Amino acid sequence: MKAARFLFFLYSSFFILHSSFAELRIRDVYAEAPDSIFPLLTKNNRLDQIDFCENNMKAEVKNKFDGHSELLVLNEQYLKLQLSEHCLVEMKLLNDSTFCLVQTYNAPAPDSRIRLFDTKWNELPQTVERPSVDEFLSDDIDMDTRQSLQALPLIMARLSEKDDSITFQLQTGELTREQREKAEGKVHEISRSLSQP
Repeated sequence: MKAARFLFFLYSSFFILHSSFAELRIRDVYAEAPDSIFPLLTKNNRLDQIDFCENNMKAEVKNKFDGHSELLVLNEQYLKLQLSEHCLVEMKLLNDSTFCLVQTYNAPAPDSRIRLFDTKWNELPQTVERPSVDEFLSDDIDMDTRQSLQALPLIMARLSEKDDSITFQLQTGELTREQREKAEGKVHEISRSLSQP
């Protein structure tokens, strides 16, 4: 009898945990974001975007600076937001308590900031390390180009909609035309799995 009770408790606990994760959606996390994260948008703006998106409408709103912010992709665990002309935001739910936020700024070349939060918007001490410049480069790239890329390492990060991977791209836009030609085929993307804290 005790064994049966224990198994019932075990299965019930698993079901509850599984259900709570299934019910948690990135839309709810986005809706409750603090103003400090999205200073251009009010909560009503975000709720309108979610409503538009879920009704297959263009999820664009006028933000506080009279520009436009558009929710481009929204599914159960992932969203992509064009916050402004120069800022793209991605959010990905990693488990029932943690999500990753990537903010990419174009000024003018894209560079990303990556942070982890719990679902109450408390920033976590864990970090997602960006690769070093040398990890992107083939061994035979010329030294002048390598040093130029090391001097101003602009790295764009992209979250996957389908899994918990993140892809990094080293930006070469600041190189001279000659350096870009030399670097062609010698600068590679790097994909990594986001470990669940």
